[in-house]
Amino acid sequence: MSKKNYHHGDLKEAIVASARTILNEQGADALSLRAIAADVGVSHMAPYAHFKNKKELFQAIAASGFDELADNMVASCQGLSKAQDLILAYGVAYVEFAIENPQLYRLMLGQVETGGRRVQKIKKETDNNADIDISLSSPVVSSELEASSKRTFLLLQESFAKIYKNNDEMKVKAQALGAWSMVHGMAALIIEGHFSIPETMTLKEFLSMAVVQSPR
Repeated sequence: MSKKNYHHGDLKEAIVASARTILNEQGADALSLRAIAADVGVSHMAPYAHFKNKKELFQAIAASGFDELADNMVASCQGLSKAQDLILAYGVAYVEFAIENPQLYRLMLGQVETGGRRVQKIKKETDNNADIDISLSSPVVSSELEASSKRTFLLLQESFAKIYKNNDEMKVKAQALGAWSMVHGMAALIIEGHFSIPETMTLKEFLSMAVVQSPR
């Protein structure tokens, strides 16, 4: 974001936008709150009013990426109603986003750790002085990132629910996870240069063979 586009009161959004530009052009190693502050045109301390450290900034960037990805997926299925068509459109939008934003996509995935509770083994003074496992509540991602990162999976889950109308919740989740894993894996392989879509096929044509199947 250029300095002339910054408006008072939009500092947090301006910081994230600037960070995404720097990330896209120079990579994650170039990201620093000081560099972003200079790009936005504020004092080097100003970003700390919104982000305590680089980790919080990275999570905000990742959340904005997941929201954009989910919005793209929704936009890609306008006018579609059949579950298979929705799933295919979502998959194409997902992979296209990763290909168009490889640096952002890598950062997004790097910020999402295994959620829930972390288990830490500590030594407690007991009669036998034994090690015991104590489960400690510890947030691994911000609430903003947690909500944003789930949107793509929920879209797929809603689509598979249209197929399995017998309310087979486990089947729906498993199918959605399988489709999500496939497009994520394909996207990661493509942006890392391990795989490419055949030149004779479009991404949609390729995914239609790999992902969309009629229920058995």
